Amino acid sequence: MRLMLQAGVVAAVIGGLAMPSTPARAQADFYKGKTVSIVIGAKTGSLYIAAQLVGRHLGQHIPGNPTVITRQMPGGAHLNATNHVFNVAEADGLTILAANPNVAMAQLAKLPNVRFDAAKYIWLGSSGPDGSMFAIRTSLPFKTFQEMRDSGKEFVAGTTGPGSNAHDMPLLLKEFAGLKIRLVAGYAANSDILLAVERGESDAYSALATTIQLAVDRGAVRPLVRSRTPVPGWNQLPTDESLATNDTGRSLMAIRGIPQSIGRAFAVRPGTPPERVAMLRDAIAKTVQDPAFIEEAKKAKIHTEFISADAVTKMFGELLNQPPPVLEAMNKYLKVGE
Repeated sequence: MRLMLQAGVVAAVIGGLAMPSTPARAQADFYKGKTVSIVIGAKTGSLYIAAQLVGRHLGQHIPGNPTVITRQMPGGAHLNATNHVFNVAEADGLTILAANPNVAMAQLAKLPNVRFDAAKYIWLGSSGPDGSMFAIRTSLPFKTFQEMRDSGKEFVAGTTGPGSNAHDMPLLLKEFAGLKIRLVAGYAANSDILLAVERGESDAYSALATTIQLAVDRGAVRPLVRSRTPVPGWNQLPTDESLATNDTGRSLMAIRGIPQSIGRAFAVRPGTPPERVAMLRDAIAKTVQDPAFIEEAKKAKIHTEFISADAVTKMFGELLNQPPPVLEAMNKYLKVGE
């Protein structure tokens, strides 16, 4: 009898080890039959396309295989979507923000319509960075930035206005790297600037690297400078920060460059259960490294590279930790929110 009792106890212990606890099973089953929404504050562009791509593959990597949909919530340069997920969406792991990291610059500038704290968002990871590049029309003779600067000539850069890569990158090169350049604002879109370059009306064109690469493929521009974010095929270019002549310039270029290094980040609101956060982080990592996802991204000409939640969180911390003199300079030169 005693041997039978001992055997029963051992079997119960082994059975307990073999079966997951009820809370663990409940978390694993939570997403079954549910719908996960990826909220994005854009209608078009690489951020939106990349969010759609993630949405098409994410569900198969979340336990329970939920349906995943993409919801557009444009307005306020991504602030509407960022505010909504932080304040309105339930903290249940069913609503994911496909973030534009530039919203952290709006937070630094203390814009009145910022109702979130990027440092308190729970970051899940990123599907890849997208640096920016400064390029000139190919009909100009200059092969390097130094040749262009040393020529002493004044150049024209078309821009869509303050806050855009087309405006801020040449502006900072003018103010802090000695380039003589006149910014002409008023273009409605990047495509309009590219047409002006091809017509010879504009000498320079700055944009995200994926956008510049398309212009390179057309034979329209020659990149000369990149931001701190590595750009496949163009890593030999000098970074804007390396060209800056003082610490203020380097700091402002970093403020512009860090969001690009963060890239296409995903987050859930504070208070989301840690078990679901862990599942979503794991799912984002598996999605971005899924061969089917990578192949689809290649067809869309979007560079993908998994960036961990810890790395994204660290970069946001670096971006938001700026001394008062740098914030003063940011408000003077970058005109966030205009």
